[in-house]
Amino acid sequence: MMPMLLVLLSGCASVVIDYDQQARFGQYDTYAFMPREEGKEYLSLDAARIERSLNRELGARGMRSTLPEEADILVRYDIETEIRNESSGFSYGLGYGRGAYGLGVVTAPDSYQIREGKLVVEFVRPDDKQAIWRGAGRRNLTEEMKPEARQALIDKLITDMLVEFPPAS
Repeated sequence: MMPMLLVLLSGCASVVIDYDQQARFGQYDTYAFMPREEGKEYLSLDAARIERSLNRELGARGMRSTLPEEADILVRYDIETEIRNESSGFSYGLGYGRGAYGLGVVTAPDSYQIREGKLVVEFVRPDDKQAIWRGAGRRNLTEEMKPEARQALIDKLITDMLVEFPPAS
């Protein structure tokens, strides 16, 4: 998994779910993690935490892990990085005018960029490589967190994503 897993997962504590309404989720009993890209064969610490959490949650729903070539669905996860601009403070201005003419000076508020990460989990049919379920969420995951706190945060995010999986028919 790429080193982007170390990017901060921040922002509001929201989870968004989407799925294919035509998919027959009841027929899926086995899963496997999608094979890693060439050159990225290692499993980072956070990727291992994500996989442990997904294994626990999917196992609690009666699914079992198997080899990718035998799986009913493939599980893909990634951290998508977004950059957003934010400003803080206030602006002020000075001016002088007389009649229809004037002169003014205004300051702009401080502006800065925030890099955010969003954990995305997708379930993909192996035969046609079609995504049938997608969950995305954000939590405040920082570099300074202890390993136990990182695992607890990832567990909570994955649990929140899968709370209504499989979707009701």
